[in-house]
Amino acid sequence: MPRSRRRPVPTRRSSRRPRWQRRPDARPEEILSAALDVFGERGFAGTRCDEVARRAGVSKGTLYLYFDSKEALFREMVRAKIEGLIASAEEFVRGWEGSSADLFSALLERYWAAVNRPQHVRLSRLVMSELGSFPELARFYYQSIVLRGRRVIESVIERGMAAGEFRPVDPVLVARAVQTLSVQLAQYRSCFQQYDTVQVPAETLLRGMVDLHLHGLLSSPLTPAPEA
Repeated sequence: MPRSRRRPVPTRRSSRRPRWQRRPDARPEEILSAALDVFGERGFAGTRCDEVARRAGVSKGTLYLYFDSKEALFREMVRAKIEGLIASAEEFVRGWEGSSADLFSALLERYWAAVNRPQHVRLSRLVMSELGSFPELARFYYQSIVLRGRRVIESVIERGMAAGEFRPVDPVLVARAVQTLSVQLAQYRSCFQQYDTVQVPAETLLRGMVDLHLHGLLSSPLTPAPEA
């Protein structure tokens, strides 16, 4: 009798594939998101690339296909996660058609929302505490983030002075004050708010900063609200 031939049983492929095979286009974004978390939690010196890779769900070798060093990973993380916010603010200012006072208030609201994000609070702490030991990264962060963000604020102040809404001031000095106060208050809320006997909501702090800065900028003082 002829020998019967057995058909090969098709092997069942596992539906659980590594993330970098399922979504190759998402690899860099997932790595950079994981880097933001790990850098914020462990600082620059304490961050290991294998930990970033593990958080992103990729191999360490895959991470190095996109970023050849921890320094390169940090730079690209800053460009992707922070510079995009500044570019958005620049576009927001260019498209504004209302008063400079309202623009200043709206811009400060956006800035306050950004610096209060937990990931950005941790990253700011890293920058202030560690980057002094890494001069090239400190210079990169200052020029890409601090200085570029300051120029956005300066442009609003210059706009207000040109329109006669704001009194003559030094835009660089005011922009530095706005940046410093916002970042320091965000750090304070993160570190000490829980111990403060007077709890001040973030929205109240924002309104207070807007009021403080505008009273220093406006050529005509704001009309105080009537007492209840």
